[in-house]
Amino acid sequence: MNVAVGFDFDRTLGLDHSLERHAFGDLAEQFGVSIDIGEERTADTIEQMLAPFRAAEETMPAMLMRFVATLPPNAQTRNLTPAGLAGRYRQICYDLVDQLVKPIEGARECIAALVAHGIPVGILTNGWSELQERKVARALGNFPGPILVSDSLGAYKPSAQAFRELETALGVGPEGLWYVGDNPVADIAGARAYGLRAVWLNREGQAYPDGLAMPTAVIERLDELPAIVRGA
Repeated sequence: MNVAVGFDFDRTLGLDHSLERHAFGDLAEQFGVSIDIGEERTADTIEQMLAPFRAAEETMPAMLMRFVATLPPNAQTRNLTPAGLAGRYRQICYDLVDQLVKPIEGARECIAALVAHGIPVGILTNGWSELQERKVARALGNFPGPILVSDSLGAYKPSAQAFRELETALGVGPEGLWYVGDNPVADIAGARAYGLRAVWLNREGQAYPDGLAMPTAVIERLDELPAIVRGA
């Protein structure tokens, strides 16, 4: 049976250290406003603003116009256009990639071990393509497989269509396709519902949520993965 492995990216292969939240802070500074993105209430507010955008329920310009509307009256936001605002935010995010994005410990070695044994690998990640692709390149260098990003696919995990796209890209049927991720809902339950084998990367020793399909395997470190896939 042919075998392949698909990975989530954020908090599975790489960490971006809240890059998009940092970008909100840098954007506010461009308008002469200082906000503390580390303060709990501010961080929660930004995450709530990001949520509809990340779920493809709101466009980036609309999200950012909502954010600008929360800034104090003295903010230097005159003559803004939604498109121009989105352009500023994108560039800020791109500029932060080199500073903030790091690989998860063992990520490169895990990928190299799988490839060395002839096992194809791919990435299926939610997010906007230009940013996710830059993050992958920063964390992993030249990734040796397809990189599928939800906004280019028009399909978001945990939807079956997202996992179907990964199956097609790797050329392996569900019975031979493994998916590795940190999110029990989007990654594990989504992959299991589509019929894949799912490996939960549980780096922080968390309890698995009740009521969800159980992972095929649980690992705390990525260096555990190759032996599990090869052993199966």
